[in-house]
Amino acid sequence: MTLTMLRSHWALAALLSLPLAALAREPGPPNPLRGDARVLPQGAAAFEKHCAQCHGHESSQTPEGPDLRRLDTFCRKLQEPGLQDHCLKDVDTYYWRSVLEGKVRAGLRHMPAWQDVLPDDEIWAIKTYIESRRPATAPPR
Repeated sequence: MTLTMLRSHWALAALLSLPLAALAREPGPPNPLRGDARVLPQGAAAFEKHCAQCHGHESSQTPEGPDLRRLDTFCRKLQEPGLQDHCLKDVDTYYWRSVLEGKVRAGLRHMPAWQDVLPDDEIWAIKTYIESRRPATAPPR
């Protein structure tokens, strides 16, 4: 057996040893509607219908849900465009998975899974609406 074949077998064995959930956890897509003002009415209506009850009518924090306007606060502080883009993609993945899978903590469901309820374009329209509602950031000290 050649070294190349051994490496292939090792890689296959490593892949097969991963839990199936790890294989399914690829990064989500970046928000294809980011900055598209045309989807704001759709996003606002969908947010009001599906999200406002827990996240507040102003997209702000309530006892039930966090302030979604602050999801990318850290990313916006980054100065390097490439790093900021990478950070925004990570936030998009977090948002995407949270919406599709819902949130469960300590065995209690805190947010329903919307995977079979909301179409992709509506999920991203909601995110675009939330991003348009960002609170003003405090100036650096």
